[in-house]
Amino acid sequence: MATNTRKANGQGSTYKIKGTNSYRTVYRTQGRVVTATAKDRQTSRALAKAKLSQLPISQSNNLIRTTTLTLGEFLDRWLNIEHKQAIAHTTWRRYESLARMWIIPALGNVTLRNLNRRDIKTFLASMANAGQSPRSRQQARALLCVALNAAMELNLIGNNPAKEVPNIALSKKPITPLTSVEVKQAIASVAGTFMEARLHLAVLCGLRQGEALGTRWSDIDFEKGLLTVTNQIQTINGVKTFVKLKTASSMRTIALASGTLEVLKNHMKIIDSMKKEKGAEWDENDLVFPSASGKPLEASVDYSRWHTVLDQCGLTRRSLHNARHTAGTLLYENNVGIETIRRILGHSSVLITSNTYVHNAEKPLREAATTIDTFLSDKEVK
Repeated sequence: MATNTRKANGQGSTYKIKGTNSYRTVYRTQGRVVTATAKDRQTSRALAKAKLSQLPISQSNNLIRTTTLTLGEFLDRWLNIEHKQAIAHTTWRRYESLARMWIIPALGNVTLRNLNRRDIKTFLASMANAGQSPRSRQQARALLCVALNAAMELNLIGNNPAKEVPNIALSKKPITPLTSVEVKQAIASVAGTFMEARLHLAVLCGLRQGEALGTRWSDIDFEKGLLTVTNQIQTINGVKTFVKLKTASSMRTIALASGTLEVLKNHMKIIDSMKKEKGAEWDENDLVFPSASGKPLEASVDYSRWHTVLDQCGLTRRSLHNARHTAGTLLYENNVGIETIRRILGHSSVLITSNTYVHNAEKPLREAATTIDTFLSDKEVK
């Protein structure tokens, strides 16, 4: 770790951590040390200052530990000042909703130091009784775990009672990918239309919906046959916004099949026709899948079009995310290695890829059964 000069009490120092691209800010005040780490110097200092603002109130220049700070007071400040900057907007919005609608009404008046495992278990049980899904309860527990960890870092509490509560088990939904025959049928049904390229990126390349709708022409290198995936479209405060993908593994480069490149070249002509039709009213955003005016396409419209394709082919409706599962399954069934599939889909670990596709692909299982049949039919004892 890089060295830094110790600053006077109350002053902060920011330095780059040796061997990384991250920065750490350290504040020392009244015998307390507050640190924050981020990818850039400015964010690191802002996070450290946010932590400082959450310290217990000082009286007569002597830092005292408050006994009256409630979970609601702490959670509101921590979630909206510090943690909001560290997570994706959609995640923050979900956490803010859970805190406002469930956690604070149930536990907000409990003093932080008195919050215990029983309080949290009772709260999660009340969510279940109110009909909240296991996923919502799991997220509420996760939010409490992270928030109370932050409280521990500030020495406001000595332990994290949320970690003492067992995690909520989720029943795994079966994935329902299209078969290879169904994929070809679906793509053939939309040949030459706007949806042909959209299906290629969904069922053959495995892009998430936000990634596909956020793809720009500048992300495609037609000469090298590569697609760079670094952004997604998110709705933030009612506005469609380009947002960087959250993790390094999500940001990836995909080699495109020659057939997909040809479809994209034809798709560019479709977009050019849409531009000419709109003329000066066209809102240029360089999007591969824009709306009729050039603006980002609404996710609901995209989703509806996906179902329309399935309906036209007489296929069972399924979530658009199953198009991504289709891509992974097709790759695995056609002998593409797990690590390569992980890189194409942008998974954070091979374990996720393996658990999803190795256990759900049917073709390798049938090949294994055929191998056993071959063994049984060989009467010769060697």
